[in-house]
Amino acid sequence: MTINKSVNFKVNGMTCGGCANKVKNGLEGLKIEHTVNIDLPTGKVNVKFNSEESTVAALKSTITNAGFQVESIELE
Repeated sequence: MTINKSVNFKVNGMTCGGCANKVKNGLEGLKIEHTVNIDLPTGKVNVKFNSEESTVAALKSTITNAGFQVESIELE
């Protein structure tokens, strides 16, 4: 399997490192091949993942289940 898709989420409510870790840990719980990069000052979460293992909707759901609102989604 290989990472073949990238998506940027604009996430509201991430105000500290603990918030960023909550999002990152939630995404890591999916047990899929992926990388997560979080830019806390801008609220952007970039996820590169294997589209055969997950979907953008599943990633968004994971972020919202961690207690944060996804304001926008941008596919790369």
